[in-house]
Formats: sequence, C-alpha cells, structure tokens
Amino acid sequence: MAVLKVLQKDELGKLLETLSNEFRIIAPVVRKYGKKERVEYHQVEDFSEIHLNRQPDTPPKKYFLPQNERLGEERSGEEVTETGDRKTLIFGVRSCDLSAIDILKPVFLDDDFTDTYFQNRLENTLMFGLGCSERQENCFCDSLGINPLGDENVPVYMHDDGERIWFEVKAKELEKFFTEFPDGDPKELEEKKNSWLEEFKKSAIEIGVPIPLPELVSFNAPFWKEVAANCLGCGVCTYYCPTCFCFGFFWEKREEEIDKWRTWDSCMFPLFTKHGSGHNPRETQDQRTRQRIMHKFSYHPSNFEGVPACSACGRCISQCPVNIDLRVILKTAEKYLDNQEGVKSSG
Repeated sequence: MAVLKVLQKDELGKLLETLSNEFRIIAPVVRKYGKKERVEYHQVEDFSEIHLNRQPDTPPKKYFLPQNERLGEERSGEEVTETGDRKTLIFGVRSCDLSAIDILKPVFLDDDFTDTYFQNRLENTLMFGLGCSERQENCFCDSLGINPLGDENVPVYMHDDGERIWFEVKAKELEKFFTEFPDGDPKELEEKKNSWLEEFKKSAIEIGVPIPLPELVSFNAPFWKEVAANCLGCGVCTYYCPTCFCFGFFWEKREEEIDKWRTWDSCMFPLFTKHGSGHNPRETQDQRTRQRIMHKFSYHPSNFEGVPACSACGRCISQCPVNIDLRVILKTAEKYLDNQEGVKSSG
C-alpha cells in the first residue's frame, strides 16, 4: 500500500536536500545553447534549477547507456573492465521514459548475455516517476497502452497539480524521507487523475496497425519511398529516441594500453550497414527508414513478447528538421495493410 504525501512546491528543495545525502540527484533543468533553451537531465546541486513543467527534450537513457562509454582497457590480450556508477536518483521521469527503460531491459539483460555496464547502472539507480497532467507535444503514449499518470515499476510516482506535488511512495525503505511532510487525500488525487485522463482522451489518436507489423507484407510495401522522401539521414530521430540502442565499438591507443569504447550509432546513417567489401545492403534512405520502423514495430515485438520498441514520447517528431511524423508513417502503414488480403489492423 503506497503512502501518499503532498508537498508545496517551495518544500521540494527540502526533500531533495535530504535525498541528496544518499543519492546523486539527476533532474530536468534548463540549459541555454546560444539563443536556444533546452530542458535536459543533468546532475543538480541547486534544486531551484529543476524544471518539471514540460517533457525534457532529451530522455534519461544516457545514464544507463552513455553516448560515449569507456568499457575498460585491453593490454596483452587481457580485458580490464570498470565498475558501475554510485547510487543515483533520477527525479521527475515521465511514463514514456520509464517505459523506455523497461523496453531496454530485456535487450541488455538477456538470459544468455548480460551487459554488466547497463546492469550496474540500473542496479545503482532509482527513478521517481512524474505524471503528465496534460498531453506533451507530439506525445501519443496512451495510444500504445502506456499510462501517462502511473508506473508500477518505480518506487515513487509524482503528480504536479500546478500548486503542489503529490508523492505516491510505494517503497517502504523510502518512507523515511517523507515523514515530516503531510499526508495527501487519496480521494482528491484520484479525482484529479480522472480529470487529467479525460483531457487526454479528447486528444487521443488511434494507432490501428497490427503489432508486430507483418514482416512479409510490410517489407516490400511501396509506401516506404513516400514516407522517407524528405529524410536527410541525419539520425536525430534515433539520438533523441529513449529506446534506440544501436552502438559501435572502437579502440583508442593510450601509451601502452588500449582503451575500449562503445558509442551510439544509428541505423539511419548511410555507413551503418556498409561492409568492408564496399557493399551496402541498405544503400537508400527509404531502406534505412524501413529498417527503423520495422525494428520498432515488427522485429522487436516479435522477439520481446509483443512489446514495440517505442514509448511514443514524440521526440522524433518534435526534433525532426524536415517534420517527418512517426504517427503519419504508422497511419500510412495501417491504410496499406487494410487493403491487403488476409491482414487486419488492430483498430
């Protein structure tokens, strides 16, 4: 049974000060890049900088799968690995990003192979969830069955009603941080959540494609050229995506040792699949776009219990420089499949 606490916003710093005695605090903050402002996850010590008003522009994926990660060093054929991070608390993670980490878990924690770097970070990190009282830009998480106001897999889930922040504390070992704060009225919070969900329903879109997408019918469909016509191949969609996990390795010589690194890669890059022979099995942008969509909505759910590799956060839509919209691609696929004999949409 969760303990329900409610804090005035000016009390948030007091809570975080107490939590910082045991955890490194990561939270959304505003960062300026020239004239542009972005909300990103960073380590914070000045808790007044925390910005919970909207979805961060970048997901917290980098704290589990860093963009550039030194895996260790190799010398005389022996590989030396490093230990994981110390205890971290990521504060204010929305349901789409929480679901994204759940999507990554079976990939990196497979029964036959466990990525110990990912595992160490996961085991040394807590996340406090944050509900969305209104739909975020280009978000369609509810269309994929994700609850924008809850997640069962986090120890604490928060709700911001504009004046106060409600905390559903589900982990008994964390209750000690909240003892001095007043209890909240469960009925009042439930009424607020129902009201927020009703607003979500008004702007909901129906994703009617079957998941997994039928590979044989979809692979050679003519619409891939159409939906990829404007694509620049910049890869921004994959770099902002909370569930994309393609990576490459490289080795860097340092004196007598050789450092081993892992770095993010993207299936949208022309060189991603280029062979040493010069042959490239995906030499056109429509083939690379097809791979990205089919991986998320066909190959991944086929291998991982029907779960698509997408949490519908909408960042790929918001960040695309040529306004390619994933929702439009899925609707195009749905329309095409509806006209194919023996294939039914899920709508």
